[in-house]
Amino acid sequence: MALIALGVAFHLYLNVYAGIRGVDAPLVEAGESLGLGRWGLVRHVVLPGALPGAMTGLRYSLATAWLALVFGESINADAGIGFLMNQAREFFRTDVIVVCLVVYAFLGLLADALVRTLERLLLQWRPTFTGQ
Repeated sequence: MALIALGVAFHLYLNVYAGIRGVDAPLVEAGESLGLGRWGLVRHVVLPGALPGAMTGLRYSLATAWLALVFGESINADAGIGFLMNQAREFFRTDVIVVCLVVYAFLGLLADALVRTLERLLLQWRPTFTGQ
């Protein structure tokens, strides 16, 4: 779990930080001139401006999480798909290995589709968003 958390935190932090730093200064000035306080700026200007970066970080983090999960289960686990794959490798069960890889691929694609759907819902306000 620590391996997954470490891998996820790195990508997510960097992309959220870049998203926050990438918020346009004129938008912040406009919010200040309209009388928004600190929390109002965060809620109405910074958070929507940093959301594309956060969603990109979430997608990268998800890919890293799956890689770390496969690695962790393959190296040191006594249950799970990676453990099953390791046992199949020892007994030359290629069919089980292929099924495990297909299951991992399906779960990865399903998780990516869920994040893309979330991205489509949260970023539909952007005029440049294409929804892909």
